[in-house]
Amino acid sequence: MLVLAVSLLLYPQVLPASEAKVKPECPAQFDFPTCVRYALVHSEDFLKNRLDIQISSADVKDAHSELIPTLQIITRYYISRATESSDGPLNVQFMITNWDPYLALLKIKASGILVDIGTIAHYDKIAENIALMAKIFYRIHILEKTIRARKQMMALHQNKVSYGQSRHEQGAVDPLEVRLWTNNLKGERVKLKSLEAEREEKMGQLKTLMGYHPDYHLPLDTRDAANQVLSGFNGQLVTFAEIQGGNLALKISAKKEQLQSNKVTGAYVSLVPKPVFVLEDVQNQVDRSSGFNMALGLDYTVWDGFKRVREIKRQKMKAEQLKIERDQMSKRLYNKFKRLRGELDLSGEKEGFYREQARLAELTEEKAFLQYKAGEVPYDQYVEKRLEKAQAHVESLNSLEGRVTSLIDLATIAGGLNKYNGSIRY
Repeated sequence: MLVLAVSLLLYPQVLPASEAKVKPECPAQFDFPTCVRYALVHSEDFLKNRLDIQISSADVKDAHSELIPTLQIITRYYISRATESSDGPLNVQFMITNWDPYLALLKIKASGILVDIGTIAHYDKIAENIALMAKIFYRIHILEKTIRARKQMMALHQNKVSYGQSRHEQGAVDPLEVRLWTNNLKGERVKLKSLEAEREEKMGQLKTLMGYHPDYHLPLDTRDAANQVLSGFNGQLVTFAEIQGGNLALKISAKKEQLQSNKVTGAYVSLVPKPVFVLEDVQNQVDRSSGFNMALGLDYTVWDGFKRVREIKRQKMKAEQLKIERDQMSKRLYNKFKRLRGELDLSGEKEGFYREQARLAELTEEKAFLQYKAGEVPYDQYVEKRLEKAQAHVESLNSLEGRVTSLIDLATIAGGLNKYNGSIRY
């Protein structure tokens, strides 16, 4: 039974097509680590990157094979010949072609670097998608709490409208006030529907990133969402030196410089004589003598209008361009690091302000409740204070999102959330 439950959790695609829109019978819920583990297996983005790495690995094997001379067999069947031959119309020739050990060694090194670039780019894509999933996951958490608060506020608006209609029948409330309260209730319904639509949109985005079937219900466990996402990460301890050492985009840039350095070496190698190895067995050929030939030699281009010299300069200038690009990337990274640090400091002040606002709204609501019980204020004024309290809690809740988003971005530029959060490490 345990195996069946796990299979239903991780592989919902195995259900028949006729059951595509049936809610899966699975009691388990997806917390953030489970969402990440599911995405690592099923996401099409990750699958595409893995295929790119496999293609690059095949290129490395091709480059290794070029170290060995290629043996070619050439056959001809002569229907008509310019010269007579006693060997018959069939000709078979063996020869070695396409052998350049210098070029083969350069290709091996270049292919290895391309595999490294593909691997780091794969990890970078994973880190990018995990960060996006984390932001969406936390936003869903905020939306779910906000929707619950808005439903409570809508119930309070409904009570206020019912109270106004009752008092209006008694001639104690202005009908304009009742219309205003009714319109406020309609506005609350619109806000609630808007939040529910955004939640559905975010759920769809999360399913796409995970590789989850869009028609299946995704049961999320968003309790303590911030800790699920940021477990093990302390933004105050992150230094720019750590970011420079762990940033995946900088690592890719450094690998590109290494690849360009290999091209510079290749440009210099073009100035060196090319070794030649000839091995051929000629039999029954029209314009050549039959027999076995083997030779060693060097081929060298004496004059090409200084094209090879200019190619060396060209490749060196490209290497300098890549170095400048990496320096610029490092500066942009530093600016982003400073901006995120500033946002974290500001978000702390915002959170403190909105927490205090929520606390003051609670105290005001408690005071209004005592006044209402004592008959000092009417019911509609007491309900208004309850609405203000609920709104203050919603604003306090939303103020947390900025800090969490900044921490996610900070962890991402430092190497990815998976570098710090042990529950999503792969």
